[in-house]
Parts: sequence; structure tokens; C-alpha cells
Amino acid sequence: MKPLGKTLLIPLISLLFISCSNDQPVHLKEQESPITFSQDKQEFEIFYMYDEMKEYINSVREKSGSSNETVYIEKVFEPFKELSDIEGFSLAYPFEGTYELDKLEESIVALTQDKDSTDQIIKESLINSAEQLPGENKKIIVLPANPEDTLTVEEMGGVEGVVLAEDVIVLKLSASFDKDILKYTVAHEYNHAIEGESNDGMMHTILGAVVMEGKADVFASILYPQIEVPWKEPMNTETKEKVVKELMELADSSDPRLYLGLRSGNPSKGIPQWANYKIGFEIVQSYIKNHPEVSVGKWTSMHEQEIIAGSDYTEIN
Repeated sequence: MKPLGKTLLIPLISLLFISCSNDQPVHLKEQESPITFSQDKQEFEIFYMYDEMKEYINSVREKSGSSNETVYIEKVFEPFKELSDIEGFSLAYPFEGTYELDKLEESIVALTQDKDSTDQIIKESLINSAEQLPGENKKIIVLPANPEDTLTVEEMGGVEGVVLAEDVIVLKLSASFDKDILKYTVAHEYNHAIEGESNDGMMHTILGAVVMEGKADVFASILYPQIEVPWKEPMNTETKEKVVKELMELADSSDPRLYLGLRSGNPSKGIPQWANYKIGFEIVQSYIKNHPEVSVGKWTSMHEQEIIAGSDYTEIN
């Protein structure tokens, strides 16, 4: 399966498309059997790459002369490419080695002990999501989070997700991940994957990225209205006006650095952290309020311009 060829897909969280490849054949050990289940005719597979990460840790310790990146490509990244069947994918976020080997090892031990519970949470969220929004078969690949990634641990409930292709969702978990946040994140990323099946226009611009995140957060909130996430906290009127003004200036750009500025925030301009998620959520919510007859599947696949035109934020066009 080819990766989603969208300009801003990976920079939702990071700029780290790294030009790095390894064309040498790699001996891949047999992957443990996935967790498999279905919802109607839609099939799901959950793969854990904890063993591959342990191989990475052991190899780095043994090969003091090898860089972490080289060992990571061999032990984790190449097995991932074979497992996911994504073509032409080079080393990029969310794949990254770490020098915090002891902390990573401790995290893997804890995550492995909690694996049965993790299975049930992911399965429940996928089934709930597929009941609302059926689509094609999906693979979910779970890795331990990089212990150096304090943002994931401290601000995102120990859970991070990214869609790399319309049938491949990657989840990164810290040992102390919040189970409710995991449910919400699975639903959020599932919505992205379904949009990727039909909306070829998504993610070419900053506006497209913002609306895409809004769709995913609205969808996850429909399934789990009781779960609160920090990036969805409402803005006051003054802040919202500043964010809308900023988005109007950036809407047609495809510069990932400008998009990351919306995500990171800009205090000097009154732009809060997570501004892309916050305004995206409000835009899509207002569209649904104005068009309650439109189905979840329909608005998920809509182009961002159609969502904007039917929302309370038509000035952004």
C-alpha cells in the first residue's frame, strides 16, 4: 500500500522527513501473530513491535561502534516496512531511535505486561468507530513511545497516533498512557484513515490540515463525548478571532513550519498551543450544526472548502 501522498501528513506532529534509506537486504525475524477481528466485513489486525524494539536495544548495546540510526533502520524500520506493506517510504517521523535505552527497556516491560488491556481498548475503539463509519481493512501497529519525547508523556496522555496510509495506523505508547486518551486517539486516527480512502484533496494546504483534524476530533467526540483532551479546550472570543485571522493568512500555504506554528502556538500573536486542533474542531462542529442531515461518512470525505462554505467561518475562504 502506498503512503498517503499529502504534503502535510507527517508534519501534523513533526517536520522529520529524513532522507535516509537502506537498500541492503535485511534478515527479518518472524513477526508474532497479530490480534485479528472484524466488524461486519471490515477486518482489523493489531501488531505490536515491542520485540523489534527490544532487538534494537540489545543490538545498540552490543554494537558500540554502530550509530543508533543505523541499528534502528535494521531492527525496527525495515521490519515495519515489510509488515505495513507501504511502498517507497523512507525513514521519517514517527520512527526515531533513542539514546535512553534503559528507560525504553523499562517502558517495554510495562507495556508488555499491560498488553491484554491495551488490546481490548484498541479493539473496542475500532469496533465503535467502524460501526459509525465503515471502510476498508486496517492495520494498527503499536510501538513504545520514545522516552525522550516528553510532549507525548506530559501533554498527550502518553499516546501518539499517526496515519501513514489509508490502511495503516501507527500508535506510540508510553508506559503510563491514559486509557481514555488511547480510546479517543484510536477513533481520531481511524477517521483520518477513512478520509484518506476518498478525499484526495486533504492535506495539500494548511486549511486542509486544520479541517482534517477538526473532522477527526468531532468524530472521536461523537464516540467518546465524556473524554476530555487538552487540544480541544475551547477558546474565548478574542483568542478565536486571532486564530481565525492567522488561519486566513496561512490557509493556502503548504509550508509545514507555518502549520507547526499553529500547533505550537505563538504567544506574541495571541495564538494558543493546539490552535490548529481547536479551530478545526469549531469549524467542523459548526458545519454539522448547520447541516445535521449530512451523514458522518459524507462530511468525513468532504473537501475542506465545502466544509468551510457550510460552516460559521465562511470568511476563511
